Amino acid sequence: MSRPVARVTGVIDNGYWTCPPDRGVNGWGDYTITILRPPFPASTGRSTIATIAPHDPVQARRFAETFGTVEAVLEELPLTDTVAAFPSTRADLDIIRVGWWGNVVGISDPALADNGNRCPLLAETESLHQRFPDARIVGSVNVDMGDNHSEDTIHLPGGPMLHYSGWDSELCDLTGDPHAILRALGVTAESLVGQDAELSEVDPSGTDWRSFGNLALGPWDPWNFDTVRSSAFRVRHTEAYTDLMEEIWRFDD
Repeated sequence: MSRPVARVTGVIDNGYWTCPPDRGVNGWGDYTITILRPPFPASTGRSTIATIAPHDPVQARRFAETFGTVEAVLEELPLTDTVAAFPSTRADLDIIRVGWWGNVVGISDPALADNGNRCPLLAETESLHQRFPDARIVGSVNVDMGDNHSEDTIHLPGGPMLHYSGWDSELCDLTGDPHAILRALGVTAESLVGQDAELSEVDPSGTDWRSFGNLALGPWDPWNFDTVRSSAFRVRHTEAYTDLMEEIWRFDD
């Protein structure tokens, strides 16, 4: 299957990397966080996106500048859509996408990729939960470096949360109670039978946690729509997150 690739324009090296910006990347992934502030949707259906507010580039930049993985915004790139753009070179890993659509905020950042050891998605969504306590916050990261690793988080107002991390070929870890999440959302487990978000009561790796998390967003899931505009920024990630990316992402020799 062909996949869109991030486009490099005017490479700016940030100094923390130990490999050159034109080094090829072997692997692909999706790495998104979505913040949904009230009002919340009445329906969990998400076959199409609801009418979403126009993108606000000024607010998007402010959010990018304060996001935990980012040390500095180096360059503002042309507006883009929210269809997944997979990196082809190391320089592409410095590009993040941010959308500010009224009560919906989203970020896509390759620095959130992990191998199950550091759980950056959990760290950043916990931080955002402190910042936006009245919001539903859903994070999902899926990276394939020869084997597939997933990390998913859900934080709801008032405390219910869930965190999943696991490899396709190995054991996984699940923290939190999926049924408590469903009760908070007013959804029954029985209503999910036969759907992507159906719970596996035997093995947590048998559940599609991205789809499960999107129950909290309903039709306000903004990702993978070529009609939804977002900002793109070339950033200097923090030294710690640059370190993590060099560990996680595979590069050509």
